[in-house]
Amino acid sequence: MRFKKLAAVGIVGTLFLTAACGSDDDDESGGDEGSEDSGNDSAFAAPDPDTEATLRVWLNGPDTPQTMRDYAIETFKETYPNVTVEIEEQEWDGIVPLLTTALNSADTPDIVEMGNTQAQGFEAAGALVDLTEVEGDLGGDDLLDSLKEAGTYDDKFYGLPLYAGARVVTYRTDLFAASGIEVPTDLEGFIEAGKTLQADNAGTPNFSGIYFPGRNWQAMLSFLWDAGGDIAVREDGEWVGQLADDGSVEGLTTVQDIMENANQAPADSDDRNDYIEFCANEIGMLMGPGWKSGQIAEECPEMEDKLGVFALPGSDGAVAPSFLGGSVVGISAKSQNTALAYEFLKLISSEGFQTQYAEAGLIPNQKAFLDKVTGSPGAVAQAEAAENSRFTPSSEFWAEVEGGDILQDMGTAIGNGDDVADAASTANDAIVEILNQ
Repeated sequence: MRFKKLAAVGIVGTLFLTAACGSDDDDESGGDEGSEDSGNDSAFAAPDPDTEATLRVWLNGPDTPQTMRDYAIETFKETYPNVTVEIEEQEWDGIVPLLTTALNSADTPDIVEMGNTQAQGFEAAGALVDLTEVEGDLGGDDLLDSLKEAGTYDDKFYGLPLYAGARVVTYRTDLFAASGIEVPTDLEGFIEAGKTLQADNAGTPNFSGIYFPGRNWQAMLSFLWDAGGDIAVREDGEWVGQLADDGSVEGLTTVQDIMENANQAPADSDDRNDYIEFCANEIGMLMGPGWKSGQIAEECPEMEDKLGVFALPGSDGAVAPSFLGGSVVGISAKSQNTALAYEFLKLISSEGFQTQYAEAGLIPNQKAFLDKVTGSPGAVAQAEAAENSRFTPSSEFWAEVEGGDILQDMGTAIGNGDDVADAASTANDAIVEILNQ
């Protein structure tokens, strides 16, 4: 275990150093009363049903509503009536330093939730229990690919995907009708629709057929991946950059075409206020999370009947690759209730629990449950998009890449008309340097 990995999330406690270096020790995780009586030496052997304990679970934000928390607690008590499950809600803002402190404390929670781009640092630092041997019982190959990548470090599985949200296209149905546009079925049709909207609404100040601010790097990735490109891949223990490869440059050239010919969003801006500009009649289409149409309808109710949503189509007519945001949950390496915590993870990965996410319009953690997503058109579209989801490089240093605005600056350069290959090469070199530090 290298100290630079600890620095990736600011963890300097000796616990994580010990946990990471002691991975060959079969007793590296805390145990549960009764687990040794099961006849199974695994740290995940089911505890005795009479076990008495308190299981602390940290969940972030309101996306797991009280009804789901109550369901989990009551269902768990059917098997373990003497276990008290305490679900504590944490705020997403500041969750990394909070987890850094909590996971290095003797009073650690047993189960914690973290964002998919935050998980790698904690996994690399040895802060979470290795779940590789029980991955199959938690969903295995049916887990959403990109979130499973977020929960995997150095070919070991630490973080169970909890739920997700994919990026989709929100559009103005009235403007489509006025221009005689049907929902596009491939990427070329999507771009042409954007250019048509741009031309047909040229009299509207600041109008974008496809709203594409330069710093919206998550949307950029779909075009890069569709063209066969990537950010970086791991080969022989090192990260090899691919942003400057032909496929990536081709995809980014498509992005530049959109920015220059179907868009008036500033190259140095991001998408945080896109719903405001949509409500101001300045946008024909935008690429954002599945809940974006709901946000727009709340901001300007008069627009609700004019909103449509579809999954971005790829160049081959299938759904384009989509960056999938979401969260994962893991067991603290210092938990004294490892086996109980694992039983709880099985419960929240079950169809009964995950279906409730689907019914709330979120994406459940397994592909088999995607057809259960109901609710708004945005929810249904993002479930479709999730079937071809991708993730950023699975590195404990990825958060540093995001924080360094490298992809954002590349997008700004491309949006300002700079040479795509040069901008991609600059970003590529910077990302590889960080990932291989």
